Amino acid sequence: MSWRAGLAKFATGAVVLVLASAASIVAPPLASAATIDQFPPTSGSIDVAGSATFSDTLMADPVFLGVTFATSTPGFTVTPSGVLHTTATLSASNSPYLVTGTDTDGSDNGTWNYSLTVTPDTIVQAAPTSGTTDVAGSAAFTSALAATSGFVGTVTFATTTPGFTVTGGNVLATTGTLSASNSPYTVTGTDSDAYGDTGTWTYTLSVTPDTIAQGPPTSGSTSASASATFTSTLTAASGFQGAVTFATSTSGFTVTGGDVLGTTGPLSSSNSPYTVTGTDSDAYGDTGTWTYTLTVTSPGTRTTTITQTSPTSGTVSNTASATFTAAPITVQNNSGPVTFVTTKPTPAMTVSASGVIKTTGPLGVGTYSVSGTDSDAVGDTGTWTYTLNVTLAVLVVTVTFDANGGTGTMKSESASAPTALSLNGFSWKRHTFIDWNTAANGSGLSYANGAVFPFSSSTTLFAQWKSGKVPSHVITFDANGGTGSMASEFHNTPTAIAENHFRRTGYTFTNWNSSARGTGTRYKAGATYPFKRSTTLYAQWKKVPKKLTPVVVFIANRGVGVMAPQKQSGPTRLTPDHFRRAGYTFVDWNTAANGSGLSYANGAYYSFTTSTTLFAQWKKIKKVIPPPPPPKITGPVIRPFAVGSSTLTPQLESQIQSVADVIKAKGDSQIALLGYGDKLTLSEERNGADTAKNVVLGRARAQSVASYLEGRLGALGLKGWSISIAAASAAKPGSSQFELGLVIVTLS
Repeated sequence: MSWRAGLAKFATGAVVLVLASAASIVAPPLASAATIDQFPPTSGSIDVAGSATFSDTLMADPVFLGVTFATSTPGFTVTPSGVLHTTATLSASNSPYLVTGTDTDGSDNGTWNYSLTVTPDTIVQAAPTSGTTDVAGSAAFTSALAATSGFVGTVTFATTTPGFTVTGGNVLATTGTLSASNSPYTVTGTDSDAYGDTGTWTYTLSVTPDTIAQGPPTSGSTSASASATFTSTLTAASGFQGAVTFATSTSGFTVTGGDVLGTTGPLSSSNSPYTVTGTDSDAYGDTGTWTYTLTVTSPGTRTTTITQTSPTSGTVSNTASATFTAAPITVQNNSGPVTFVTTKPTPAMTVSASGVIKTTGPLGVGTYSVSGTDSDAVGDTGTWTYTLNVTLAVLVVTVTFDANGGTGTMKSESASAPTALSLNGFSWKRHTFIDWNTAANGSGLSYANGAVFPFSSSTTLFAQWKSGKVPSHVITFDANGGTGSMASEFHNTPTAIAENHFRRTGYTFTNWNSSARGTGTRYKAGATYPFKRSTTLYAQWKKVPKKLTPVVVFIANRGVGVMAPQKQSGPTRLTPDHFRRAGYTFVDWNTAANGSGLSYANGAYYSFTTSTTLFAQWKKIKKVIPPPPPPKITGPVIRPFAVGSSTLTPQLESQIQSVADVIKAKGDSQIALLGYGDKLTLSEERNGADTAKNVVLGRARAQSVASYLEGRLGALGLKGWSISIAAASAAKPGSSQFELGLVIVTLS
């Protein structure tokens, strides 16, 4: 210890009396430079939120006068008088922080150190902490999580609750459809920021069930003699997920297989009509009620016209068209099962004998139609049709806005094409909004306030700020010969100019200009104005020449008949074909007489942006030679079908594929299909109802083969072929021909 330090220590809290003669007092020798000792405080503590403004005063041995302090530790500064400061917010993850430095009084020197402990804050969750959705909307449910205090900068949320995820740092979403039976769902997780602050959060999601709406058919008809075997398939139209299970407690009726309504025995026509009621449900807690009215007619009083009750059209996007399947066609006024036959086919779709409609592969945007006849075992008949509209798939993306230090709320914005961004609705005290950026630190792509965003992919845009307030300036809009009104715009940062709302008859808006004559600075609609000064913008106009209404002229192209030209000013369906040509059938329209131009289906939509001439295109009707009657069999045989069934097995489909290969190799163009029923006993042959039912089965088998064969021929790239269908009852008892499911006769 130096003599000065010792003296200082000795002098503290005591009085020292020194008795000595003058001769005995000897002055100490000159001392060399002394080491400055540090006095407390040498440590401190602060939380993350307060770390940016932390300060503490360093102390040195009081005997040293005029001591100055210095440090080179990153993140800290010290004033010459010893006031220690932080330079920014500190992370609790890196705590404790050891700060070191030096001190001097000019001749004496020393070192000092200071240990700062930074403790994390607890992040407090902000609203919303709960939400509600129905079962149908639960798979697409999202909610933005937020924190109210205890954090610095951006907070990141995470969860391990099954069925939920947190994306984009704070968007709570579901991973699939949720059941109302398990509602409410409690989702929990943790949150943190880049400075070591952490917390927990909870979100309660209530899922409400939907009401299942009944689909057709809701009524049917049968005779008293056939009522014991009556069945009808129940369907749901909306409000359900996956399979729907139906149940009934109405006496005399049952529901089997989850959706097949049947009777428990014969019904009397005197009690007709019968009203059957029940309930339905799915695996997600959705429920509903259903009603079915069954009319039972007395012998000799039978409804003969079968009416289609299922939808006659549907819509699918081009991207989903390859796997499109329509529910089986449903009908009313039938007696028992109905068999469907296609009379106007299309290569785009197949229709099974049970009425299931499917596409044969990916389809382009357009309209595709198929139609035919239906019949039941007692001779009731009707017609059916189905039109599939294939639309262009549209991708909708979402932009989420982040205040990035500011306050306030802004709704997310969704669009499928370039669209102007919502104007900034956030604010920050003593700060001015600059623009948006795809990165929080401004290192990404920038977009001005209200600028057009491409909406090609979903993203988050972060508000960018600068310290200090900038005065606002105003744009005043002048119609400049037009009519209408537009509010002035006040902004203090570059912002996209509002769309024009003025109108001027006979003119179209071109741009804005700072001069009424258009000699000043020009701004396109939606352009970004800097708002560094106020100005008036004048609408600029261009005279629009009178536009003629587009017209389509129809040419019979060797056909006969009259069709008036069609005038329209917007997309409209073309007038259906009224021309006729003996020995030919109409195919479509074409802009060239020889069919080398653009084609349009009968009744298809035309844009009517330009006038054009459409020529009818014709296909020669080829005479189909009927197949020879049994037992004289020529051509390939498809067999065997299961008894009473027209359903194709993998073995039968393989045989049909082989037949398609033979047709391609031989170049056959006319194909006749003869379908056989099952083997009949002598008594069954004498029964007209059994024979008629067997003929219907043979026709159904022929139709099943025709539908599958059409798809195979199309896949092989074959064109110009035609298929006819006929049916026969079984061969005589004892012959081997009852095994024949179907005979194919091909003619070159």
